[in-house]
Amino acid sequence: MKLRHAILSLAAPLAIWPFMVAGAEAAPAGGDPTATFLTTVNNPRPAPLPVVPGAKPGDGLALQPGSRNAFSLVMGSAQRGANMTTSQSIRDYFFLNYMEGDLTKAIGSPMDTGQANNNTFAAVARHYAPGDPNDLHVMKSDGMHLRAICSKNRTDCSPGHVWGAMVRLPFEWPPGPGGNPYRGFKGANALYRASGPLFEIDWNDNFSRFYNGVPTGEQIDFGTPNIYHTKWQVPPHGVYWAEGNGWRYYGKSNKPEFERAPFDWSQGFHDLVGNWRGDGSNLLDLFVDGKLVATLYMEYPAKTYVDPADGKTKQFAMHLMIGNQAVPGFSRLGKPVADNDGIPDGWTMVVQEISGWYGNIANPDSHRAAPNALQ
Repeated sequence: MKLRHAILSLAAPLAIWPFMVAGAEAAPAGGDPTATFLTTVNNPRPAPLPVVPGAKPGDGLALQPGSRNAFSLVMGSAQRGANMTTSQSIRDYFFLNYMEGDLTKAIGSPMDTGQANNNTFAAVARHYAPGDPNDLHVMKSDGMHLRAICSKNRTDCSPGHVWGAMVRLPFEWPPGPGGNPYRGFKGANALYRASGPLFEIDWNDNFSRFYNGVPTGEQIDFGTPNIYHTKWQVPPHGVYWAEGNGWRYYGKSNKPEFERAPFDWSQGFHDLVGNWRGDGSNLLDLFVDGKLVATLYMEYPAKTYVDPADGKTKQFAMHLMIGNQAVPGFSRLGKPVADNDGIPDGWTMVVQEISGWYGNIANPDSHRAAPNALQ
């Protein structure tokens, strides 16, 4: 995935439900346009995602023999080879909300809450129509812009009052071969998820570590939060973190442990590659610009369920979510956050490409940014 960002969260939650709602909220007294957001159904079209047979991860990474492209989305009206060039195409391929709510119904509850109730984060999922001045999902010449705006006519930039864009690709992502992202699509049990284990894989949960002397925008996190009552035989833990060649590892005394990158994420585009090894090792790799910077041990709870759409037994899978969390409490140099044409402190994330493969990176450990390992 190629993107430029200042605040990035990639999460692939299991055991959660896409909420699908109808209608629109009314503006409160006083007429705050940023409080009026669409809750119309946002279902990606039930057609195969675009495939580019020759697509490669880039930056010198090679795929194992037999790997094949599962999907390849290239964004930007002026991007070479782009197959997503309009704001409407964002709605055609992505859900524009988090996955939460009543897991047994096609109508989610709560709706579009994002993380408004978490005082650490401030991004709340909002869905505006294409062309609306408050639209957070905008396609421009260089890629898909995931924007953020402040509430109360763009004057309230406090935590919980910044509306941030996010997208969620409904492609199923388990270890090894992928699945059908559209099973039972548009049916009463579309993307059905019964009760069971919850967990997620986060990269890059990039919130500021300025208290450790790390400049905002240079940190990177990678891990599986062990907070969802999942019964692990071995809890998730880091196996490798880069330490050297420009990277610095901040160890387990930091909660969570994290890396400092040798650059500011917001100053250019970078390639992030996730490699969920399908060899039974329970290892997940994170590559940045072709360098392996972290490997996580995580046992995938390969639970199954009976899909009521077709009565078949299937394995739980996860989705890829990309969100602009736009955290005003971590503004650069401690300056107050001000809304600048819908871009608090320049916190717009630009995504140029998202691709996936049925297969794995060949010889992932040979790309380590530094030779050390943690066991």
